[in-house]
Amino acid sequence: MKKKRQECLWGNRISSPRARCLLVIVVLCFFSLFSSQVSAQENRNISINKQNVPFEEIVREVEAQTDYSFMYSTETVQSIGKVSVNVTNVSIKRLMDAVLIGKPCTYQIEGKVVIIKIKEQPVQDTIRQKAVKIKGVVTEADGLPLIGATVVVKGTSVGVVTNATGNFELEVPADHDLVVVSFIGKTSQEVRITGKTEINVVLQDDVQSIDQVVVTGIFNKSRESYTGAVKTISASDLKASGNRSILSQISNIDPSFNIADNIEFGSDPNQLPDITIRGRTSMDVNVRNLQEESSVKSTANLPLFIMDGFEVSLQRVMDMDDELVETITLLKDASATAMYGARGANGVVVITLKRPEAGKLRVSYRGSVNIEAPDFTSYNLMNAREKLDYEVAAGMLDDKYNPNNQNLMELYNRRLIEVERGVNTYWLKYPVKTGVGNRHSLRVDGGSDNFKYAIGLSYNNINGVMKGSSRNTLSGNLYFQYELKNLKFQNDLTISYNKNKNSPYGSFSEYSLANPIYTPYDDEGHIKKQLVETISQTSRTPDPAGNPLYNASLPSRDDGSYTNIQNNFAIEWKITSDLFVRGNFGFTKQDSRTDKYLSREHTSFDTDEYKGENSNMKGSYTYTTSYMLSYEGNLTVNYTKTFNKVHQLYAGLSGNLAEDKDESYSVTGRGFSSLNMKNLGMAGAYALGKPTSTEAHSRRLGLIFNVNYTYDRRYFADFSGKIEGSSKFGSNDRTAPFFSAGLGWNVHNENFLSSSNAINLLRFRFSYGTIGSQNFSSYQALTTYRYFGQENYKYWNGAYMLGMGNPDLSWQKTKQLNLGVETSLFNGLVRLNVDYYNKLTEDLLTDINLPTAGGFSSYKANVGEVRNRGIELDANVFLIRNSESHIMWSVGGNLAHNVNKILKISNALEFLNSELLDEAGPNPSFLYQEGQSMNTIFVVRSLGIDPATGSELFLNKDGERVYTWDPKDKVPFGVNEPKVRGNLRTMFRWRDITLNATFSYRLGGHIYNQTLVDKVENTTTAAKRWGNLDKRALYDRWQNEGDVTKFKNIKDFNTTNASSRFVMKENALSLNTLNVNYEFDTEWLKRHCRLDYLAIGFYAEDVFYLSTVKQERGLSYPFARKFSVALSARF
Repeated sequence: MKKKRQECLWGNRISSPRARCLLVIVVLCFFSLFSSQVSAQENRNISINKQNVPFEEIVREVEAQTDYSFMYSTETVQSIGKVSVNVTNVSIKRLMDAVLIGKPCTYQIEGKVVIIKIKEQPVQDTIRQKAVKIKGVVTEADGLPLIGATVVVKGTSVGVVTNATGNFELEVPADHDLVVVSFIGKTSQEVRITGKTEINVVLQDDVQSIDQVVVTGIFNKSRESYTGAVKTISASDLKASGNRSILSQISNIDPSFNIADNIEFGSDPNQLPDITIRGRTSMDVNVRNLQEESSVKSTANLPLFIMDGFEVSLQRVMDMDDELVETITLLKDASATAMYGARGANGVVVITLKRPEAGKLRVSYRGSVNIEAPDFTSYNLMNAREKLDYEVAAGMLDDKYNPNNQNLMELYNRRLIEVERGVNTYWLKYPVKTGVGNRHSLRVDGGSDNFKYAIGLSYNNINGVMKGSSRNTLSGNLYFQYELKNLKFQNDLTISYNKNKNSPYGSFSEYSLANPIYTPYDDEGHIKKQLVETISQTSRTPDPAGNPLYNASLPSRDDGSYTNIQNNFAIEWKITSDLFVRGNFGFTKQDSRTDKYLSREHTSFDTDEYKGENSNMKGSYTYTTSYMLSYEGNLTVNYTKTFNKVHQLYAGLSGNLAEDKDESYSVTGRGFSSLNMKNLGMAGAYALGKPTSTEAHSRRLGLIFNVNYTYDRRYFADFSGKIEGSSKFGSNDRTAPFFSAGLGWNVHNENFLSSSNAINLLRFRFSYGTIGSQNFSSYQALTTYRYFGQENYKYWNGAYMLGMGNPDLSWQKTKQLNLGVETSLFNGLVRLNVDYYNKLTEDLLTDINLPTAGGFSSYKANVGEVRNRGIELDANVFLIRNSESHIMWSVGGNLAHNVNKILKISNALEFLNSELLDEAGPNPSFLYQEGQSMNTIFVVRSLGIDPATGSELFLNKDGERVYTWDPKDKVPFGVNEPKVRGNLRTMFRWRDITLNATFSYRLGGHIYNQTLVDKVENTTTAAKRWGNLDKRALYDRWQNEGDVTKFKNIKDFNTTNASSRFVMKENALSLNTLNVNYEFDTEWLKRHCRLDYLAIGFYAEDVFYLSTVKQERGLSYPFARKFSVALSARF
C-alpha cells in the first residue's frame, strides 16, 4: 500500500530519469527559489526630483535606488529626449508612467528588467482583421534565449520585444511579409513570414560590436577608448578552434601566443608546453640548459595567467574545462599589462568564467568521445632488407679486417636467412595504440535577481597513444552571487583532482632505433631480454642490444597526482551609479606527489655499477611530494562619469597583497630483492645517502592606478601605473614603479566619416610604458647556505654556501612601445587590425664572475639587455553574408613577425660562451651572444662533401678550406625562429550547419636537422650502427669516387660534428583543426524532446603537417592525430 501511495503522489513522472534529475536539482536549489519568492514580494519606493535631464540619468538613479535594470536601444532613448519628474515614494510602474507620458515610447516589466520600446502605431480595423499573427523565439548561436530582442515589421513601427525566454507574439499587417529582428551586439536579420505562423531566429555576433569591453582582470575598460594591444576570444571562438586544450585553442586563434613545436615529446599529454607572447625577454642563466634542445625552455618567459582576478598556474589552465570559459583576453603591450607591474613583461592571459543568469533552472551538458591515432609520417626508417644492405655497404659485415674471423660471415648468413624468411619487425607499432578517451561537462545554474548560483562538474579522460600513458582530471565548481540593495557578494570554489601516468614502455626513440631484423619474442613466444647475443670479442660485431619491450613487461610505476583547491571571494559596493568599490580575496592550495619504481630486473641496472657487492642495490623507487599555498587580496575603487555629454572620465585605484609558499621533498630508495616490491619502505638503502628538499617563500605588495579620458568618443587617453614591492629582490631595491601612457583617435566618429557607408571603424592607438618580470627564484638576492647533512664534526653540522647574495639586485624591466590600427569596412564585411611593437628589456638577471680566491665563482646581478621588435596583423573578410538564404562564408588570417636581439650580457656568460664554443660534438651550440638572437644556432660552416674522397670540407674563420673540423670556427648560422608565423581560417555556415577550419604556417626560420646527424651520418656507436637508421643513410651517402652527395662516406664511422650542412630553412603548413557542427531545430526539440538546445559536432585536430625539412618528429613520444565527436544539450 505504501508503494502505491507514492506512485499516486508522483504519477508517472517520477519514473523518468529526467524528472528525477530535476527533482534533485530543485531540492539543491531550494534556497534560491525561496529567495526569488521573497524578492518578488518586495515593493521598493522610489523618490526622484529631476528637471530637463536625459532619460539615461533617470535610469541611473532608479538602478541606484532599486534592484531594477533597464534594456533599450540608442534609437529608442533618442526619441524620448529630455524628461522632467518629481515623485516621492512611488512604485516603478507609477514612475515609468510619469516619465514616459506624452513620449513615443512605452515600457514592459519582465521580472526585474524594464524594457523600453517604441509604441505600436494604430492600424486600420480593416487591416487588423486581415493581420497575421505570428509567434517565435530568438536565440543566440549557442541556443541561449535573447531577452529584449526587437522584432519589427519592416517599413512600419509595429513591433514587440522578446520576453525572458526569448519568445514573442506579433500581429503583422496583411500587406507586409518581412520582419526585422535585432539586438545590441548582434547582426540583424530580415525574415520572410509568407505562409508561416511560427519562426525561429538565431542572431550571430556582429563583428562591429564584438569585444566592446576589455577585461583586464583588474579594471574593465571600454574597447572604444582603450589604447592597449589586446585580443579578446569568446567562448564560441574557442569551440570553433578545437575540442581538446584551451592553450592550443588560443594558439590557433592568435599566433602571438606561441607554443613551441615540441619535437621531443610530441603529443605527450603530461608535458607542459613552452609558451611565449611577443618573443623571449628573459635569459636562462644556466646556458648549458640550452644545449639540450633547439629551443629555450624557461619559465622566466612564461606569460602570466589570471582567472577571475587571481593568478593561476599553467598546469591549472592546461587541465581546466573550456566549457567554464566566457572570454579569454590576451594583454600584449605595456598599456595593457602595466597594471600587473613586475609580472606583466611576458604578457598576460586573462580568463573570465561564465556567470549564471537569473531565470528558470538551466541544465547544460557537453560530452565527447576522443580518439588519438599515432602519426608516423615523419619517420623514414629502413626495412629489414634495406638495413642488411646498409650493413654490407658500410663494411660492417666485411671480413677483410680479420681474415681468420668467420663470425661476421656467419652473422651475415644468419641475418640473410631471417630476411629471406620474411622477418621485418615494425618496432614502431609495439609501444603505441589508438587512444580512446572521453570528456564530460555538466552545469546547473539559475536563480533570482537577488540570488544566482551555478554548480558544475567536469571529467576529462585523456588516453595517449603510448600504451599506459594517460591524464585524468575531475573538477567540481560551486558559484553563488547574492545582491542586497547596493551590495553584491560572490564566491567561487573550484576543486580539481588530477591523476597522470607515463608509459611503462619507455622512450619511443628506443623503438625507432631497434633493428627490424630482430624480433621481440623467441620461437617459443617468450619475450627476449637481449635482442643480440655476443658472438665474439671483436669490436666489429654488434654489442648486446636490449629489448625495449622487456622493461615494459616488468612491474613498474611512473605516475603523479595533484589536488588543487581554489576559492575566490568578492564583495562589491555600488555607492552611486558612478562609483563602486570591489574587494577580492582568494587562496589556492595544491598538494602533489609523484612515484617512480623500477624493478631490479630493469635493463638500466645491467651496468658495472651494480655488479659484485653492489648487485643487491638493484631496483629503485623515487617518491616526491610537493605543497603550494598562495594568498592574494585586492581592493579596487572604480569611478566613471560623463560631463556635458562629450567628456567621459574613468578612474580606478587598486591595491593588492600576495604571498606564495612552495615546498617539495624527494627520496630515492635502492635495493629491492623482489620484482613486486612497489613500496618505498621495502628499499634496502637511500640513494645518495639522504632525501632532498626545496623551499620557496615570497611576498609582494602593489598599488595600482588607472585614468582614462575620452572626448566626444573621438579622442582618448590612458594612463596606468603600479608601485610594487617584492621580497625576491635585494634589500636596497625591493620596490619599483611601472607605468604606461597611451593615446587614441576614433576617426570613424569624426563628422567627415560619420555618414560613411564604407568605413565603419577606424581607430589609431599609441602606447608606451615600462613593465617588469619576477619569474625567478625567491632567494636569488640572499646569501644562502645548505648543511652537509650526515657529515658533522662531533655535535656540529657543517654548511656550505649555496648562493651569494646581492642586496642591490633589482627588477628586470621592459620598456615597450606599441602602435596599432583597427578598421572595419562595409558593415563588417572586411576587418583589419595591425600592431607594431618595440620591446627593450633592461637589467636582465645574469651571473657575474668573481675571483676564484673568494671561494665562490659568481653571483646574480642586473647587467643584460634584450630587444624584441615585431608586427602583428589580423584580417577577416566575409565572402558571403546572406541572412535570407542563411548562408555565411568568411575567410581570414593573421601573422606575427618578431626579431629578437641580445644587446648586452654579463662577463660570466661571455666566459661560458667561450667554453661552449670550444666544445666538440654533433649538436649545435645555442649561446647568448651580443648582437645575436637568443635562438641563434652556432655551427662550423660547411662547403659540402668532397666527391673525390667522401669527406666533408669546411670553411674556417680565416676563410680557408679545410678538412678538419675545429670548434673555434663556429659562427652564427641561422635563427631557430620563423620570420613569420600565423594562422589561416575559414568559416562556412548554411542554416544549422557550420564548418570551421584553421591552418597554421611558419615561414623563413632555420632548424637544425638532428635526424640527419643521428640517423644518417653519426653512426659512431655500436647501438646506432647496428640499430635502425633513416633510409637516406643507405641511398644518399657517398659510396664511390665521383659521387655528388649531401652526406659523407658510408664507411666513415667518425663523429660528425655540428655543421652548417644540417641547418635548414623551414617553411611549414599544418591543418590544426577541422570541425563540423550541426544545431537541431529549437522548436522541434521543445515539442519532441523538451530540450532548449541540442548540437552535435565532429572535430579533427593535427590532421596533417607539411614541411620543407624532412626530420623525425616526436622522438620520445610520438605525435598524434586527434578526432572527436561532441554532443551539447541544454534544458
